[in-house]
Amino acid sequence: MINFPIMEIEDYLRDILKLNPFEAVIILKQQERQAYSVEMINSKASILSPVTFSRGMDAKQFFQGLHWDQLVNIIQNSNGELNYISVDEDKKRLSFYVQPVSSKEDVYFILIIKQVLQDNTPFSLLTFQDENTGLLNRRALNVRWSEHYRDYKDDKNIALLLIDLDRFKKYNESLGKHNADIMIKKISERFNDLRNEQCELFHYNGDEFILLVRYYLREEVDLIANQIFEKLKDSFFIDGQEYFVTCSIGISTILNDQSRDLETMLLQAEQALFYVKKHGRAHYRFYREEMSHTFQNEVLMESHLRRAIEFNELIIHLQPQIDFETNEIDSFEALIRWNNPKFGFVPPSQFIPLAESSGLIIQIGDWVLEEVCKYQKQWREKGYRPVRVAVNISPKQFKQEQFTEKIKMILEKYEVEPKYIELEITESSMENVDETQKILTNLKALGVYVSVDDFGTGYSSLSYLKKYPIDIIKIDQSFIADLNKDEKNEAIVKAIIALSQNLGMDVIAEGVEELSQEVFLKQHRCKKGQGYLYNKPLPVEEIIEQYLIR
Repeated sequence: MINFPIMEIEDYLRDILKLNPFEAVIILKQQERQAYSVEMINSKASILSPVTFSRGMDAKQFFQGLHWDQLVNIIQNSNGELNYISVDEDKKRLSFYVQPVSSKEDVYFILIIKQVLQDNTPFSLLTFQDENTGLLNRRALNVRWSEHYRDYKDDKNIALLLIDLDRFKKYNESLGKHNADIMIKKISERFNDLRNEQCELFHYNGDEFILLVRYYLREEVDLIANQIFEKLKDSFFIDGQEYFVTCSIGISTILNDQSRDLETMLLQAEQALFYVKKHGRAHYRFYREEMSHTFQNEVLMESHLRRAIEFNELIIHLQPQIDFETNEIDSFEALIRWNNPKFGFVPPSQFIPLAESSGLIIQIGDWVLEEVCKYQKQWREKGYRPVRVAVNISPKQFKQEQFTEKIKMILEKYEVEPKYIELEITESSMENVDETQKILTNLKALGVYVSVDDFGTGYSSLSYLKKYPIDIIKIDQSFIADLNKDEKNEAIVKAIIALSQNLGMDVIAEGVEELSQEVFLKQHRCKKGQGYLYNKPLPVEEIIEQYLIR
């Protein structure tokens, strides 16, 4: 054992930290026989503990992720040789070199923790920190819960806030992984300001964070949830570009006298988060028991939706579109309906978002397109009046690599003239200008019509229209509903019609239900109208009888 005068020991220990910058170094001070305090650590050692280092803290608390008794044995029997501690979860080992150092009154132990090679492959030290953000990670959450929450009894309640960054996948796709990681780090730095003695922060997953809050009143949790939103209020700058991020929060709570199970709390927070996302995102909700039933129903509904095509549960209805100049109906929009034995008639507003989130929308969208082309072939063979049918194309369908080739193959399979098929895309499909330009150009080369659905509700600028080969603009029904009631809506509708005409595009107004709306649209030379004023979506058989038989 090395002996030092009292005044020199501190300098020596600091020099040890400086001389080992690539390994984790921890200085322990013996308090009692099996009690030690942590006096100094270097930056590499900070990742070894799920708790924040403070000088003099209990070493058992610092090393709570390792086998404490085994570590104590190594310290007390240090002989200048390497010793090893197994890490159960990873089936790996950490090597420890221990050097005792004493001054006149105190005994210190220098722990140098080195990386171990397995099959000549180095692995990182056991870490409780996220590599990118530096925050405590999921592993740290499990350890902290076991040590400090599960069995700890006091008069405070516990809240778990699960924070999910809204649509962050889009940032990953547009920014690339490196810049998306920078964005996550910037967000974590803002969230880190919320930490205090009653509030712990964890980076749970790629775009998810968790706050554990000990509280007396529910209003305290409300305040923290609103502080989270406030942290994201200001924009982020990445490579000189400005970005705004929102988040959704699901909250689960347990009272101070209830049993404390982390898995249950996580599940309840996920169910509350699911509810938030289903109802518009960018807000928070506390878990309620009925949310678990909704969550289970959604999962069950998705499993039924996966078999809907196979079991012939999907059907197509067509809604007519009237030409304001001729008062004739020569085009329709195809709308999907689902009749399930368990759930009955499921409204599109319920199952379409489910299809989008699960990826089933591509399979369902392809089925609709094939069915419409199949109808077109049957109508031609039976001598019915030729009409154009519009098919909704989801953003996921539109962005498929072979999307144009797929359209061409289906048209050829059913020998359909391209001019009788219209593809309705949404504004959200057109975010990437170059990609959109290429796809639309290829589609127009096939000869199909292209329309933009629900125009005015998305992100695109009117100026984008001149760049794209678009035939038709469909004005969203939310603008039509307030015609003759809201001057701003009227101005928007008139501007869309005028600009579209100048660019050589037709305009179809959706949701026309009143005669006064039709009068306004005709007055401003809108091309077509669609809505309950003319007819509701009807089964194909009724469409044939009312509109197609010559």
